[in-house]
Amino acid sequence: MFDILVSSQWLAEHLDDDLVVVDTRSKVAYMYGHIPNSVSITVEQVISINEHGAHLVPEPDVLSGLFGASGIDRDKTVIVAGEAMDPSLARVAWTLQYLGHENLKILDLGISAWQNTGLAMTRMQPKMATTKFVPNINSKMRIRAEELKEKLGSVQILDARTPQEFFGGHLPGSVLIPFTDGIGQSNIFESKDNLKRLFEQKNVLTDREIICYCMHGHRASSLFYQLKHAGFDNVRLYDGSFIDWYSRRFPLQ
Repeated sequence: MFDILVSSQWLAEHLDDDLVVVDTRSKVAYMYGHIPNSVSITVEQVISINEHGAHLVPEPDVLSGLFGASGIDRDKTVIVAGEAMDPSLARVAWTLQYLGHENLKILDLGISAWQNTGLAMTRMQPKMATTKFVPNINSKMRIRAEELKEKLGSVQILDARTPQEFFGGHLPGSVLIPFTDGIGQSNIFESKDNLKRLFEQKNVLTDREIICYCMHGHRASSLFYQLKHAGFDNVRLYDGSFIDWYSRRFPLQ
């Protein structure tokens, strides 16, 4: 089974290989210290905010320019790194995969944990050669509001928000699984076995299509990858999430 995670030990041994490490923390955090040879791509750079405040995927040419300028092309291995409790990491990773970059892994622990274990950090910014990123949209990873509305009752909808947000209103038939429930104490995610137990307790079925949403699609991206890590294949992200759904006056519970 394909595993989305890569170990810190592996990365520490391959930092000089032909790969791109993407740091998804803030620009300020990146400037104060980052994994050697890593480039900075923040979540603000991979979203387009519409008139209602929904955080949507930008046009492919916008992202192609960003990724190409970061040295990412079809042949590069990309390792996405960030902090466990910051779902920006997952949203950036999801965007890269949605644009068709398949050779991607997520670092299995946060950058703070990386530093605390004594692994290398630097303030030097790498000189990345600009390359050409050619998008190849993976439509199986994303769902839009109209399609989801038509599928109500036939798909499993998982809400990655807090209980307070959920009980204030949620998509019909959705099940609450706060993304924080699947975050590990020192690792990015809980173990596969713990995640499987979590989803079994919530009656998430492997034979049904699963849709993840939250408020803006960031926390839902983390839940998306938690499901992938646990072995669920048929998972999609509703990146517009609650803000987009509410703005369309679609039904709520």
